[in-house]
Amino acid sequence: MGIPIHFHPSAYPERLRQDWLESHQRRVVPAHCLYESTGQAQRWLAYARAWAPIHRGRDYQQLYERAYDLAWQTIGNAPFDYVGYGCGDGLKDANFFGSMPSPGQLETLRLMDISASLLIEAYQRLQSLKPEAWVVNLASMSDGLFQRSETPQRPLLLSCLGMLPTLGHRHLLPFLTGQLRPGDLLLLSANLSPSSNPTGRQHILTQYDNEPAMQWYAGYLIELGLPRDGFSCRATTQDLEGVEGGFRIQVMAHLKKELSLSLSGARINWAVDDSVDLFRSERWTSNGLRILFQTHGLQCLEALESEDQEEGLYLLQVADG
Repeated sequence: MGIPIHFHPSAYPERLRQDWLESHQRRVVPAHCLYESTGQAQRWLAYARAWAPIHRGRDYQQLYERAYDLAWQTIGNAPFDYVGYGCGDGLKDANFFGSMPSPGQLETLRLMDISASLLIEAYQRLQSLKPEAWVVNLASMSDGLFQRSETPQRPLLLSCLGMLPTLGHRHLLPFLTGQLRPGDLLLLSANLSPSSNPTGRQHILTQYDNEPAMQWYAGYLIELGLPRDGFSCRATTQDLEGVEGGFRIQVMAHLKKELSLSLSGARINWAVDDSVDLFRSERWTSNGLRILFQTHGLQCLEALESEDQEEGLYLLQVADG
C-alpha cells in the first residue's frame, strides 16, 4: 500500500525553481535545500542523531517529556487538531502522541516538511493515527497552513520543534502567530545560549562545526557538482541586530573551483574565490527570546529550559487583546 503525500503550493516545482534560481544568483542557499534530497535527509539525520539536544542525553529527553505532559494537561480530554510544522522524521511527534490520554480525542493530524523522504519516515511512525503528509516549503510560506472555517471549531495544537533557529525569528514568529486563534496552542522549541560572550559563543559553535555537520553542509554542494576539494567551509558567529544577547551561526563556503549551472533557461555562474552563504542558525538568551514572544503577540503559558541553558521548550498562545 502506497503512502499518500500532498503538496502545498509553496512546494510546487515552479515555486521551488524560482526560489532556487533567485537565491543561488545571490550565492545564498535556501534553508530547504539542505534537507530536500534523500542523501541530504540522511546526512541531516546522521548529524542530528549525533548533536541534536533530544539525542544528547536523558536530561534533554526529560525536558521534552515534561513539555509534552504540560501540553496534554492544558488540552485535557477535549478533541483537537494537530499540525507538526517541520516534523522531520516524526520522532518528536511520535513521542508526544505516545502519552496521549484519550486516543479518540485527536481529530486531524497533519505532518509538514520540505523533505518527502523525511515525511515518509514520519508517516510510517504515526500511521496508526492516520496522518496527512504535506510537502511544504517552510521558508517561503506566507499564507495559512490549511483552510480553517470562520465558525467556532476545535482548538489547534501547532507543534514547531526545531524550525525557529534555521528559519529565523523575523520570518517564523509572525507566521506562527498568524496561524493561531484564541484557544489554540503553540509548542515551540528554541536553541538557547547561556551567554553571548566570546567563550560562550565558541562553545555553541562547536555544535555546528564538526564532522557530521560539515558532511551535511558539503553534501549539498557536492550534489550540485562541486568536487569535495573545490570548496572549503567555515563556521562563524554574528550578532542578531535588535535582539538582546542573540547571535547567528553562519556557515560560508569559499569556492576554489568555478561552478556553472543551468535551470529553466537561466544560468548560474559561481567563480573561484566566491563565497556562498550555505547555512544559518539563530541562538537567543532566555530573556531575549521571551521579549521576542511578547513583541510578536505571544503569551508564554509554560517555559521549560535545560539546566545548561542551551535548549528551551515553550507552550504559547496568542496574547489577549
